[in-house]
Amino acid sequence: MMNGLKALFQVRETYIGIAAAIAFQLIFFSVWMTAYDGVNDRVKNLSIGVVNEDDGMGQEIALQIQQQAPFAFKTYTSIEQAQSAMNERKIEMIIQIPASLTESIQTGSETNIIYWINQSNASLTKTMMETTAFHLHEQVNRGFYPLQKNEAASVFTQQLQQLPMQTELADAIGEAVVLTLHSIQDQPIGSAVRKTNDVDGFAANLVPLMVIISSFVGAMVMVMQHEAAASLIHERVSKWQLFFARQIINIGVAFLLPLLTTGLMGIFNISSQEHFLTIYTFQAILFWSFLSLAQVFVLAFGNLGMIFNILALSLQLVTSGVLVPTALLSDGYAKVASWLPATYGADGYYTIIFGGSASSITNNLQSLAIIIAVSLIISFGTVALKRDKKVSIMQDSSESKIIPRPIR
Repeated sequence: MMNGLKALFQVRETYIGIAAAIAFQLIFFSVWMTAYDGVNDRVKNLSIGVVNEDDGMGQEIALQIQQQAPFAFKTYTSIEQAQSAMNERKIEMIIQIPASLTESIQTGSETNIIYWINQSNASLTKTMMETTAFHLHEQVNRGFYPLQKNEAASVFTQQLQQLPMQTELADAIGEAVVLTLHSIQDQPIGSAVRKTNDVDGFAANLVPLMVIISSFVGAMVMVMQHEAAASLIHERVSKWQLFFARQIINIGVAFLLPLLTTGLMGIFNISSQEHFLTIYTFQAILFWSFLSLAQVFVLAFGNLGMIFNILALSLQLVTSGVLVPTALLSDGYAKVASWLPATYGADGYYTIIFGGSASSITNNLQSLAIIIAVSLIISFGTVALKRDKKVSIMQDSSESKIIPRPIR
């Protein structure tokens, strides 16, 4: 046993494995704790839109919402305009004030403020919007209850002035008072929450996170194994032959894997708002971008590149917008998010699973293509700077065959 232990500690990979275990703890704690620190202080970065269709009391409600809402406030002239902005994830919720609001309050009839909440978003965002809708509605009703009483008192005064001054005056006044008091409600305005881009089943919410974790971890392991394989044959094959061969394998696997992804989504009844070809292409480009990014660190640092890939994994989970919306992150992490493929992968899969703007998939594919191109350029440059071991070995071998002649 001691011989085996001694032999293991004479191999560099043993220390790298121990370092990786330590790095996982250090990196994940450091990244996650700093990324999510102060999230509650940045809720103003989220936005809600208000569509006021009522020219009367609706103006007061819109102003009250603007003063009490914890998020940024945007005004839209039509519900169609607001819904377009929500599908593009520019706003997280729409508050629609109907045109009949003032009339309904005056007559005592039922009326609803409609809260549109986009389900194609991070779970935290959806929960925050639903909670906000409830509290905002409570505040609106609390503010309009005395207004409705004043409105009822005004109606009562008008009725009193029209009453004839006869013996049955007392009965008439009593009846008017009863009718007026019965018309007063402590909840004059109702609410209706409508969830857009909604999908049945809780599991659908986990698909973007699951795809990111499985794809990037798979890419990490695949790249590391290919690096190990390359180290075994580098004496027989040139560095450029190895590099381009690895790129062909990466592309082949990237365009085969989506068949498994779409098949598993079908087996587990994960519905989609997009066609098969769209999902296939998006997953292929996403996995290719993960492979290209993971490859950069391994080509540059060898086995030590695994440490950088662990950091990349942690950063992508934090900044992708799956667990916490990117708008709630600090400026530094938000900028990092724009350089990582998981950000665009998560956004694209929200559109694929829940629906949304048709341009979202295209925009995300363009961003992923840029990441692939930049990663490949860096990888190409890294390989170019390395010494070709095959050529070096061949030169050393040819020099060893030269036998000097003795001087006569």
